Amino acid sequence: MSHGLSFLGAALVASLAPALVHAQARTPPEGVVHVVRIDAIAVDANGGFVSNLQAGDFDLREGGTPQTIEEVRLVSTGAAAPDEPLPPIGSAADERREAARAGTRLVAIYLDEYHVGPGPSADRVRDALAGFLDRDLDPRDLLVVMKPLDSLFGIRLTRDREGARQIVAGFEGRKGDYAPRNTYERNFMAGTPERIEIARTQVSISALNALAVHLGSLGDLRKSLIVVSEGLTRPPRQRGREYLSTIESTLTAANRAKVSIYPVDPRRSVADAAAAEDERAALRTLADGTDGRSVEGDADLGAAIGRIAAESAAYYLLTYRAPHVEDGGFHEVQVSVKRPGVQLRARRGFFAPSFDDKLREAVLDRVNNPPPPPPVEPARHISPLIRPWFGFSLGEAGKTRVSFVWEPVGRLPGDRSRRGPPARLVLTALAPDNTVLFEGPVLPAGPGGIEDVSTPTRAVFDLTPGRLKLRMKIEDAAADLLDSDVRDLVVRDLRRAVSIGTPEVFRARTAREFAAVDANPAAVPVSSREFSRTERILLRVPAYSPSDGGRDRPTVSARLLNRSGQAMRSLEVQPAAGNMNRIDLPLAGLAIGEYFVELAARGRPGEAKELISFRVTN
Repeated sequence: MSHGLSFLGAALVASLAPALVHAQARTPPEGVVHVVRIDAIAVDANGGFVSNLQAGDFDLREGGTPQTIEEVRLVSTGAAAPDEPLPPIGSAADERREAARAGTRLVAIYLDEYHVGPGPSADRVRDALAGFLDRDLDPRDLLVVMKPLDSLFGIRLTRDREGARQIVAGFEGRKGDYAPRNTYERNFMAGTPERIEIARTQVSISALNALAVHLGSLGDLRKSLIVVSEGLTRPPRQRGREYLSTIESTLTAANRAKVSIYPVDPRRSVADAAAAEDERAALRTLADGTDGRSVEGDADLGAAIGRIAAESAAYYLLTYRAPHVEDGGFHEVQVSVKRPGVQLRARRGFFAPSFDDKLREAVLDRVNNPPPPPPVEPARHISPLIRPWFGFSLGEAGKTRVSFVWEPVGRLPGDRSRRGPPARLVLTALAPDNTVLFEGPVLPAGPGGIEDVSTPTRAVFDLTPGRLKLRMKIEDAAADLLDSDVRDLVVRDLRRAVSIGTPEVFRARTAREFAAVDANPAAVPVSSREFSRTERILLRVPAYSPSDGGRDRPTVSARLLNRSGQAMRSLEVQPAAGNMNRIDLPLAGLAIGEYFVELAARGRPGEAKELISFRVTN
C-alpha cells in the first residue's frame, strides 16, 4: 500500500505547481516591491569560511542592474549543544517549531539504491554516512533519510539518529539488478530493463521534488539535500505523464525553497567516461542551479560529505528590495565579492511570487496554523437557589446598560440538606467574543433596597446590544461553592424605536422606608415579585424614543390588570429625572392573588408596551 501511495504522491506533488499556475492571466501593475534574500558562501584560498564581510564587500546585480544591499546577515547554525533537552518530534507542528529554532540545520539525504552499484560503492556510502551522522551533525539538526518507494506523504525531519543509522546500514546498491523485491515493483515496475530504468528514474526524480517541496515548508533559510547516486538520465516524456516531476521542476522547487542540492557519486573511478558524463549531467544541473556542489571521484567520501555539512553551518544572507511583476518567473542574480583572495558562491537567482504562490502560501499557513478551537461553552444551568433580576436601560455611545441584582430563594419544601443559604455569588459577564464586561462578587439585595458601598449588591456594565453570556458561582458564608448558574441573555437595542427599559421594582413596609427609597436614585431594586398587602411598591420605568438620540421623552401610561387581564384602574405616572417615570402602587386595597401592571409608552415614531406581573399575599 505504501509503495502505491509513493507513486501517487509523486504525481500529486509534481502536479501541485502546474495546477496552481493555471490561472496566471492576472498580474498586478509593474513596480510591486519585493524583499529578496540570496544565500552566499565565502571562503579563502584554503577553503576556510570568511566571516567578516560587510555590505560594501559585495556587488549584487539583478539582470545586470546593481542593487542596494539592505542587510548582510551572517547565519551560523550547528552551534554548541543546547542547554536543555530537546523535545521529541511527533507531529508536523513539532517539526515546524523545531525547524525554526535558532542554530538548527535542515538536512535531507536521498539514498538512490536504484542508481548505485552494489559492492564497493555501496560499502563506501554506508561508511561515509555513518561517520557523517556521528561526527558532522549537531544535536539541534533535523534530518530525514529516504530511499526509493518511501512514502512521499510521510516525509518528516526529526532528531532520530538511531533510526537514520538503521536506514543507512540497510542501504544496498541495486543498479543493474532489475529483479522485483516487493509487490509494487512486481506490478508496476516490470518489463524490459529499459522500461524498468525509466520507472526507477521517475521514482527518484519525484522523491527529490517532494523533498525540496517539504523542506521549503520549513522556513526561509538554507537547506541541504544530499543525493547519493551515480547519476540519472532524463526520462522521456510520455503522454499521460506530463504532470510528473522533471529535473526542471525539481530545480524550480529547490530554488523556491532555498534548498541546495549536493549529488554524491560514490564511485572511485568510471570505466566508461562518456557514459558517466551523460549520467552525471542531470544531477550537475541540479547542483549548479541551486548553489550546491557535485562530489565525484573523491578518495575520502566521508570528508567530502563533511564539507557539505560545513557549508550549511555558516553562510551569508543578502537582503535587497526590487520591483517585480508577480508572474512567478525566474530572475537571475549575479553576486561577486570585492575583497581579494575571497571566493564566493551564491544562488543564481530567485522566483518572483505569483498570485497563486501567495494563495498557496496562505492556504498552507491556514492548514499548518489553524486558529485555536473556540473554548467549550459550559452547559446551560439555571440555579434554583437564586432569584436574579436583569435590568436594561440606555447607556452611553449607543450601548445598553445592564443592571444585575439577586436574592436568595428560601429553602424548598422537602430540602433536608444542611448547606447554608447563598451568601454571595461571583458574576462573570462576557461579550460574544468573550471580552469580560464584569467580574466580581455580588451580595444579595438587602431589605429596603439601600445599597451599601462597602458591600456591592448590584453589578452594572454597558455592552453593544446582542448576546450576553453570564456565568455565576453561588457560595455560602464560608465561600464554599453551592451551585452555579449559566445562562445567555439577548440584550435589546433601546434606540431603534419607542422602547421601554426594564422597570425597576422597589418595596417598602413603612412610609419612612418608602420616602428613603423614593429619594435615593441609587436605590437597589428587588428581584422578588411576591409582596405582602402591608407593603407599598414603587415602580421606576425608563422610556425612550429615537428622536433626539434616544433622549426624547415619550408619554407613559399605566393600568392595573387582574389575573384575567381585565383592567381594574389606571395608575398615575409621574415623570422623573432623565427618562425615568415614577409609579406609586399601595397594595393594601388589593386582595390576595396575581396582578399585572400594563405599561404603554407613546411617542412620535410609535409606541411600546410592557407587562409586569406580581403576586400579593397576606
